[in-house]
Amino acid sequence: MNRKISICILILLGTLLSFGIWFGLNGRNRKNDTNELPVPQTQADTEITIAASTHTPQEYAYIVRQEDAMLVVYLADGKTVYMETGISADRLSLEMQQKAKQGIGFSDLEQLYDFLESYAS
Repeated sequence: MNRKISICILILLGTLLSFGIWFGLNGRNRKNDTNELPVPQTQADTEITIAASTHTPQEYAYIVRQEDAMLVVYLADGKTVYMETGISADRLSLEMQQKAKQGIGFSDLEQLYDFLESYAS
């Protein structure tokens, strides 16, 4: 029984990751249509975004919050649940747990999935 649940969770995470990559690539293609050069994002940029993202929720497309010791993803309004991750907040450092209580913002799915992947395994 537990093995079936684990397999389902892995398939779900793989599907979400695939969707995120597909969505990210399609979003980049639309940006390139405006003749703007894409700005390469480094791991350091992502970490800065995560660290500085506990401010105004309207600036971000997704917000991760700690609810009942689990991480939950909300849309920009901070009220609409986008996804229940099933990731325990205990996997986060104490500093990140404090930020998660206030809300950690992400501007796109790629950043969100990178963050969730780092704590999912």
